[in-house]
Amino acid sequence: MISLKTQNWELKNINTVIFDKDGTFIDLHYFWGKMTELRAEEILKRYNLPQDDFSKLCLKLGFDTNTGKMLSDGITALYSRVIIIQIFCKDLKEFGVDISEKELEEIFDYVNTIFYKEMVKYTKPIDSAIEFIKILRKFGVKIGIVTSDSKESTMLTLKHFDWENLFDVVIGRESTKETKESGIPVKMALEGMNSTPEMTVMVGDAPMDFIAAKNAGVDRSILAATGQIEKNELLKTSDFVVDSLKEVEIESQDLKI
Repeated sequence: MISLKTQNWELKNINTVIFDKDGTFIDLHYFWGKMTELRAEEILKRYNLPQDDFSKLCLKLGFDTNTGKMLSDGITALYSRVIIIQIFCKDLKEFGVDISEKELEEIFDYVNTIFYKEMVKYTKPIDSAIEFIKILRKFGVKIGIVTSDSKESTMLTLKHFDWENLFDVVIGRESTKETKESGIPVKMALEGMNSTPEMTVMVGDAPMDFIAAKNAGVDRSILAATGQIEKNELLKTSDFVVDSLKEVEIESQDLKI
């Protein structure tokens, strides 16, 4: 059993920590920026749209090609894949593209197959988060991942960086038909680790992570401003917010790191 604390707050009686992936321990701007560009390029090619529409399509998906950053209020920051497809499907009508959600999902899936072949080139760890996870593991804490990305992609990342032994369970978008926000994926992670919500903390970088945890009965969520959303905005959702997980101390009865 451990406690997590900063200068401003302390969370006690924890034996399980569930992590979001992108923006929490993986740099999402680099990762999802490239994914967004590939999706936009595929739309341009299939529907013979002018090249001038490229940056506009990226913006609709929440990526600013000028800054190389994902938007804090973009759909990729706020919603799971199912909702993103629903919204983007409607947005494409502004470009004269009449497409069904099923057709758009097939395009996303096709782009994924291309992206995953070179995914490691676009995957950068958030070092402070990885160090935090490694220390949790030393304390014997049960650690899971709940992500809107695919489990396949996540496992490839873990294997590439030799992180497979750091996590007890991985729940991706194909693990259930339910969205991350529903709380079902978090419940699945808890069941997979034989953990209880009362002794669990969720760690993420967006309100979606807080909602996912809350709907699974996990009332304590730490949000780190390492993704798309700034600290002052995250504080509107959770009382437990940090600029980086480096700020969080991990304590047990006999040991402090």
